[in-house]
Amino acid sequence: MRAVTVLGGGIVGLTLARELRRRGLEVELLDSRSIGTGATGAATGILTPPQHARTPFYQLRTRAWQMWPEYAAKLSAESGIDVGYLRCGAIDIRERTIRNPQRELRKLRDSGGRVEVLTRDQIRQLLPDLVRSPEAGLLVEMEARIDPLATIEALRRSCHGAGVNIRENLGPIRIEPIGAGGITLVATGDIELSQPSEQRSVILAAGWESVSAALAVAPSPLPLEPVPGEAIALDLAAPAHLVHFNLLREGFRDPSGNRSIYSWIPAPGGGSWLGNSVASGNRVDRTVGDPSSDAVEPTAEGREELVEVARSIFGEDVESRITGHRAGIRPKATRHGGPLLGRWPGRPQLWVATGHYRAGLLIGPATATMVVDSMLDGAPIPEQFQLPC
Repeated sequence: MRAVTVLGGGIVGLTLARELRRRGLEVELLDSRSIGTGATGAATGILTPPQHARTPFYQLRTRAWQMWPEYAAKLSAESGIDVGYLRCGAIDIRERTIRNPQRELRKLRDSGGRVEVLTRDQIRQLLPDLVRSPEAGLLVEMEARIDPLATIEALRRSCHGAGVNIRENLGPIRIEPIGAGGITLVATGDIELSQPSEQRSVILAAGWESVSAALAVAPSPLPLEPVPGEAIALDLAAPAHLVHFNLLREGFRDPSGNRSIYSWIPAPGGGSWLGNSVASGNRVDRTVGDPSSDAVEPTAEGREELVEVARSIFGEDVESRITGHRAGIRPKATRHGGPLLGRWPGRPQLWVATGHYRAGLLIGPATATMVVDSMLDGAPIPEQFQLPC
């Protein structure tokens, strides 16, 4: 193999392209839309290490967390862009933490950093802008943030400078089967594409769009669920730490507790972000195989939800402080175990790297290393990540 075509220009596709080019391969990256307009639109840049490393997915997350300080420094040096990596820690004032901070502290005993219980007075001192007054919380050292948009642009510049051929806004690209084990790439219009061969492989890393791109290739459809998310930018002074909290909205069923968790994030430049990667806004049916349903835009419903959340912690006048609103779709693997990684069953020229859900920013670089090691050196990929036959 001398060349690779990467389908998808998000964090996963770009990190793969960078790693492949770094290993000396000819690399082409194709995107149906503009680079970084998929899941990245919902990202607020939170990097959180796992609480343990007992499964392949948590082991991958642990390696990714350990990689990021050096990776961010190298990426900034290659691109001339500060990606905003900062190990800022977090304040946890979720409802379950307020009720039993010692229990939540015990869960983090292997986090690798300091964790301490905060009193009401300590929280008020650390977060003077809050109108809430939680009785207790946790200060967690081992959390960090990056600037997702700056990271995408840095990866683009790094790839371009290394010689990756980046082509975007191409419209839908489909993968079609040929014979017993071959594939071909099909685009709309008169767009010419480099075709797979014994010397050119394809990596499908197009997030949720991977489903429609590979619908004709068995086993299909890919086991992915689209999870929309939205975030707003605020001209409120950035907190020193990430802040995680709940808002239990009337009439909103949330048995797992995940959809009611929001975060207030220090943004580079002094402002802040507020978001929830599984927002209730923009929950519309998406038709598998219809590329038009892959697009996502900020919604009035999503903004209304985030304004309600912001008012619950900053007060009634916060809406006038909103300076931006963005959205994206996160690809969630519906089979247990983590993202979908590895060679496509029965199609030796086709590989897959998608289904990262909320962990794409964190594990993108580690995913690239794992997949490229397998492609070039035959390193095993854990069975939990591989596509079911």
